[in-house]
Amino acid sequence: MSNFWKDAVSQHDHTLVLSLLAAGLRLDDARDVAQETWLRLMEAHAAGRLARVELPGLAIRQAAFIVADRSRAGRLRVQAELTEAQELASPSRADQPSLARELLQGVEAGLAVSTVREQGVFRSVLESPDAPHRELAEREGLSVQRFRQVLCNVRAKLRAALSGDES
Repeated sequence: MSNFWKDAVSQHDHTLVLSLLAAGLRLDDARDVAQETWLRLMEAHAAGRLARVELPGLAIRQAAFIVADRSRAGRLRVQAELTEAQELASPSRADQPSLARELLQGVEAGLAVSTVREQGVFRSVLESPDAPHRELAEREGLSVQRFRQVLCNVRAKLRAALSGDES
């Protein structure tokens, strides 16, 4: 990280987090969004996509985009889950018990090829789906970034097992 960005983060991070708290985010979410904001700004600056850097306004605007993206993605994910759940629960599905057994077998197969760490991370998310990743990562003794990497790996294994790819 360049001295410019070190100084910018140290000078404006508190203001950015406060603006996110004022927008209604919880403290851990505000810090997570602030970190992602700084990362995106540094990457854009390094790639030459920023004509000028006016802080903290630029950071606050970038954070607003991140919050909107996350909110939109959350709504889309919830809608998709509801649609899938409604389809599975429809009375016209005569193969529901066998489908449920197949899904469970696929999940078990995916977890069987997962490490103990991956299984622990996956179970922590299952047991506390609304808990922030920061909290779950602390319980598992991992950084938030490593927790998300492990979670991504185990989800990939589960998708492969459910689709029958097993690679």
